[in-house]
Amino acid sequence: MKRKAFAKAAVASLLVGTTMVGCTGAAFRPAAIAPQPSPDRLAASVEKALADRDGARAVKAAEAVVEGAPRDARYRQLLGRAYVADGRFVSAETALTDAMTLGNRDARTIVTLALVQAALGKDRAARDLLANNADVVPAADYGLAMAMAGDAEEGVRILSQVIHDPSATAQTRQNLAYAYALAGRWKDARMMAGFDLDPLAANQRIAQWAQTAIPGQPEQRVAALMGVTINGGDAGQPVALALAPEAAPARMAETAPVAEQAPDVAPVEMAAADPAPVPASQPVANEAPAPVIQAIAAPVRVAARSVASRQPAPARIRQIAFRPSGKGAGNWVVQLGAYGNAAIAKEKWVAMARRNSALPNLPVVTSQITVNGATFARLAVGGFDDRAAAAALCHGIQARRGQCFVRENVPDATPQRWALTTRGRQYATR
Repeated sequence: MKRKAFAKAAVASLLVGTTMVGCTGAAFRPAAIAPQPSPDRLAASVEKALADRDGARAVKAAEAVVEGAPRDARYRQLLGRAYVADGRFVSAETALTDAMTLGNRDARTIVTLALVQAALGKDRAARDLLANNADVVPAADYGLAMAMAGDAEEGVRILSQVIHDPSATAQTRQNLAYAYALAGRWKDARMMAGFDLDPLAANQRIAQWAQTAIPGQPEQRVAALMGVTINGGDAGQPVALALAPEAAPARMAETAPVAEQAPDVAPVEMAAADPAPVPASQPVANEAPAPVIQAIAAPVRVAARSVASRQPAPARIRQIAFRPSGKGAGNWVVQLGAYGNAAIAKEKWVAMARRNSALPNLPVVTSQITVNGATFARLAVGGFDDRAAAAALCHGIQARRGQCFVRENVPDATPQRWALTTRGRQYATR
């Protein structure tokens, strides 16, 4: 009797077990999940939306990219650009600041963030950002951005030097004309605009600038420069996309003391006053381009790997060799940067001279310049017979992805006799 009861119980257990297995395998089988697009594919869609000038679509895709890769500086920058295209300057400031926090230091990020800060009335922050990254931002962009950030005279000073370079374009001259307008120098603005426009077109452009140069309207002025429409409904970047700080490493039981290192002050003056020539043909008289920041207008070099892989490789830059010749009696110098003090300038010169064999053979001069109340040491090399010789060296430095620009020497310049020791040999500047 007991055996029959036990057998029945075993059969019942088997049936229950079979039923449960059946339910798990059929009724509760998970539905197929559609594969999520990769961040690179989403980044490509952001670029496409930006090219189509569809800011809302760009923002939607860019937020999805950042959500999937929150600590990728490239995607944070892409998100900032999307916000700008959608006229959302408050959100753009957050995204671009996050990109820089994650290590993005390219000219596009810096200039766009400075303009966004200027649009939000944060002129001082914008000028400090530009000054601290002047070795990265092209001179033509630096000058116009400074003017947009409330220091029009500084913008005029920089752009007045840039337009004398052989590589200056109609775009550069129009940037200077607009800087004159922002400085209230309307006669100079009209004259400079007339270099590339007929009188009627120049007058029309001046009239347009008179509307955007009105004090107290920075947001409208920046929006007009960037060609976007202000989005009044910008509530800021979604909280879910906030950049979370990296987890601090576990503290060791005993930590060796770390010597405090003095911060490396970034150069203040723009380091490249020779902007890259525009590949397009020279504009005709009535087609001079309106002022524009080249770092923003230029295509992104690497926005996403899938995009970069489809772009044609840039032409290899021809290396330009320079050998000092002649008596070097000219008054032209090649400025290599501006730093917090002469000691930092010397350290930078040593690093540059080790990478470029022409520099140790040239006399070094330093001079002081004061910007916004702060004094900096300008580093330059001379020994050129004329401006063309100085430009030849500068072009050679730029061909190696270095930064420089040509200017006249100043009366208070101090010659330096710095030595460079390399593999047992010592070189000294003349």
